[in-house]
Amino acid sequence: MKLVTTFISVLAFPSTFRADSYQHFVQGDNLSSDTIPTLLDETSNNRVVQVKNVLPKSTSSNDIRTPLEKTGIVPIGTKTYVAGLRTTVDGTNFCSASLISPIHLLAGTSCTLEDIRWASIGSHYVNGTQDGEQIKVVAILTHPKSLRRGFTYDFAVLVLQKPSKFTPVALAKSDDSDVTDGEWAVTMGWDDDEGLSQMGYELFRSNVQLMSNSNCAKKTKVTESLLCSRGAASQTSCSGEYSGPVVVERSSGDVIVGLVTWGDDCDKPGYPSIYSRVSIARAWIDPVINGVCFH
Repeated sequence: MKLVTTFISVLAFPSTFRADSYQHFVQGDNLSSDTIPTLLDETSNNRVVQVKNVLPKSTSSNDIRTPLEKTGIVPIGTKTYVAGLRTTVDGTNFCSASLISPIHLLAGTSCTLEDIRWASIGSHYVNGTQDGEQIKVVAILTHPKSLRRGFTYDFAVLVLQKPSKFTPVALAKSDDSDVTDGEWAVTMGWDDDEGLSQMGYELFRSNVQLMSNSNCAKKTKVTESLLCSRGAASQTSCSGEYSGPVVVERSSGDVIVGLVTWGDDCDKPGYPSIYSRVSIARAWIDPVINGVCFH
């Protein structure tokens, strides 16, 4: 299913601009002309918005890492690559995202159906500006194979107006070597309250055990772009965590292997939770964050 193209404001585009070729452009207040999309690449298979002068000049290190803890509230200041997406600078997050370069966030495509204007990066809380940093989102790209039905290739890359000061999370290798059947991973987001689809106030983590797709297929339909897990006891991924990162915690640092997508039954043991598999999207993500689509 093709997602509906959304324009936040009316802009004067060159005559060669194809409105159906780009997914979603977000214009913040007082953006300079250098951050307004120009021409689309007519030869690209991506839904691309070209954005000028957004490559980072510098970034400071804030690389705080912790060992695996039990399910619960994330200690403040430890997982600062997690971001919340919102409409206003101090508003409430409606989706989670992950910082994968100083100016790029990785999120699920369904998030782009909302009015994304701001990202709150490194913040512990679901709303407000009391910690972390709030940066405008200037452009969004969705994976060219993304389909809402079945959450196939459920990936979007968001471009920030300026570099974040926080350290990005490492991406899973394209050969899928960062994913092991039976390995423990962590999902994060502003978890809902006991499966009631209400966003929590503090950043929450759940420990989950990764499954091979062959084992997952015994429970539910799964494709190559998806990754499965079974929760510990009653722990699965509920709606409040949508688009949040699934990470494996290594001594060298966290590695994002998936994005939360859906669960067959929230908080029921034995039912798989389904994630988007990051490794399969590296061939698309890497050129985007390395500047191929932005000049």
